[in-house]
Amino acid sequence: MSSEIVLTRPRLAQATLLLASMLTIMAGATIAPALPAIQRAFSTTPNASILVGLVLTMHGLFIAVGAPIIGSIADRYGRRWLLLGSTVIYALAGGSGFVMDSLVAILAGRAVLGLAVAGVMVTVTALITDYYEENRRETVLGRQGAFMSLGGVVLLPLAGVLADISWRVPFLVYTLALVLLPAMAFALPESDRHKQSGNRSMISVDLRRMLTRFPLRSLVLIFALGLVSQILFYMIPVQIPFYLESQAGGSATLVGIALATSTFAGGVVSLLYGRIRTAMSVIAIVALLFGFMSIGYIIIGVSQTFLGIVAGLVIVGAGIGFVLPNLNTWIVAVTPDIVRGRALSGLTSAIFLGQFLSPIVIRPVSETIGLSMTFLGVGVILAGGAVMFALAAMYTTPLTKSDSMSDEQLDTDKALDK
Repeated sequence: MSSEIVLTRPRLAQATLLLASMLTIMAGATIAPALPAIQRAFSTTPNASILVGLVLTMHGLFIAVGAPIIGSIADRYGRRWLLLGSTVIYALAGGSGFVMDSLVAILAGRAVLGLAVAGVMVTVTALITDYYEENRRETVLGRQGAFMSLGGVVLLPLAGVLADISWRVPFLVYTLALVLLPAMAFALPESDRHKQSGNRSMISVDLRRMLTRFPLRSLVLIFALGLVSQILFYMIPVQIPFYLESQAGGSATLVGIALATSTFAGGVVSLLYGRIRTAMSVIAIVALLFGFMSIGYIIIGVSQTFLGIVAGLVIVGAGIGFVLPNLNTWIVAVTPDIVRGRALSGLTSAIFLGQFLSPIVIRPVSETIGLSMTFLGVGVILAGGAVMFALAAMYTTPLTKSDSMSDEQLDTDKALDK
C-alpha cells in the first residue's frame, strides 16, 4: 500500500522543490566569472590569489561538514521549518558580498552560505523522498538533477554579464532565493515520517547492524573518486576565468558563456547515463569519464583561442557528467538500505570537500609551472587513471544492484546461522 503524502498543490510543490534545487548550483556558479575582478580589487591583500579561489569554494567545506549534522536535525525536528530558515540565511549570507570590504569578511559570509546550502540540499531531497513513492520519486529526483544543470546554464552567462558591471553585483543574485519563500510556506507541508523512530534498544541494534554491513573498502574507493574528481574538475570554475583572460582576453561575459557550455555538456551526459550504464560496468564508466576529462584538459592546455578552450571545456563537462550518477549507482549497488543514506551523505561530504580543496591544491602548482602546463599535467594524470580503471574493468566483475543482498535476506541468513 502506498504511503505517498497527498499534496494540496502538487504542481506548485514540485516546481518549488525543483527551483529550490537550483539554489545549490547558484552557490558557486554565481560569482565564478567575477573572480579575476575580485582578485584585482584585493590585490594588496596577502595571499590574495589563494583567498580569492576560496571565495568560490569556501561554502563547499561547510557543506561537507554541516550536511550530516543538518541531516540529523532534519530527521529529528522536521524538514519544512529548516528549509525556510536555510533559504533566508542563504539570501542574506550570499548577498553579503555586495557590501563587504575585505576578503576575510566575504569568506565568512561564504562559510555561512555553505551551511545554508547544506540545509537546502538536505531538506529538499528529504522532502522529495517523503512526498513521493517508488517510480514517482525516481522521476522527480531525475528532474531535480536536470534543473540543477539548467540552473548552471542560465546563471553562468547571467553572472558574467553582471560581473562586467561590477564584481559586487553578482552577489545580489543570491537574494532571489527569497522569492521562493511564499511557495515554500504554502505548498510544502511537513512530513510526519521524520518522527518515526524506535526506542533506545532498537537504535542500538540498528547501529550494530549498520557497522557490520558497511562495505568500507568499496566506499573508501568511491569517496576517494568523488574527492579527487572534484579537486580536478573545480579547476574549471576556479582557474578558467584567469586562463581565458590571459590566453584569449575573454571578458566576464565570455567566461560565463564558456563555463555554461561545460555545465550543459555535463547535464546532457547525465541524462544519457541510464542507457550507457546498461552496456558498461561502473568501473568501466570511471575509465570513460577519466578519458573524457583527460582529453578535455589536454585540449585546454594547448589551446590559445577562446573556441579551442571552449571545446576542451565541453569534453571535460561530458566526463564530469558521469561522476554523480555513476558513484551514486555504485553506492546503491554495494550498500543495503539501512546504511545507504549515510553512505550517500558521505559521498556528498567528499564531493564538496574536494571543491574546497581544489584551489589549495592546484593554485601553488599553477603558480609554479603555469596554468597551461597544469592543465596538460592533469590531463596526463587522468589518462593514466583511465588506463588503470579500464584494465580493472576487464578483470573485475563489480557488484550490481541485482546482486546486492537485501536487509530481509541478511536477516534471514542471520536467523539461519543461529
